[in-house]
Amino acid sequence: MGEHWPNKPSSETLHHVEKQVEALLSQQSSLEIHKRAIEKQLASIADQIHQPDVSLTPHSVFLLLEIRGSGGVSEQLEQIARIVYEEGYWKPGGRVQNYRLRDVYLLGRSAQRLFDTFAVIDRCVQQVYAYLWYIKQRWQMGTEASLHVVFTYLAATIESSEVQDEINSLASLIDEAIRPGWYRWLLEMH
Repeated sequence: MGEHWPNKPSSETLHHVEKQVEALLSQQSSLEIHKRAIEKQLASIADQIHQPDVSLTPHSVFLLLEIRGSGGVSEQLEQIARIVYEEGYWKPGGRVQNYRLRDVYLLGRSAQRLFDTFAVIDRCVQQVYAYLWYIKQRWQMGTEASLHVVFTYLAATIESSEVQDEINSLASLIDEAIRPGWYRWLLEMH
């Protein structure tokens, strides 16, 4: 939702923003784990096709597979297909051994979309962390204060216009993450 509240935000609104931040952090963590797993498979593919110096991005590795064919890397492609599907991206149907060149290309596009989504969300998460650090400093909280502690403090002082500005700023950061498709499920819940 990420709307900006010209009137004073309620504690319910603040709780909603906290849940959005938690969902964003969770999605970033999941994507990071899956991105690393795909990178491992891409490195294995690069070794298998004797291209160890290739950039380990789906775009570059799958381009090589389009040029040379995907024989001998079925196991790695199967792992990548499983990962992208688990994150909600498209994967070809059927067994990897039956993939056509177009299926390999589209699988590469799905993997690249996962990497691109991670980059956007990771940048947003870094901004959220920086802003949370700023809030902790501004309101003289310990740097180790948890996300829940920060939001509990903001809820206790919600009458303050400065706190309203803090909430609106966090909502703006969350707005940046709404653009990737994964976030729609959270919006549909509210």
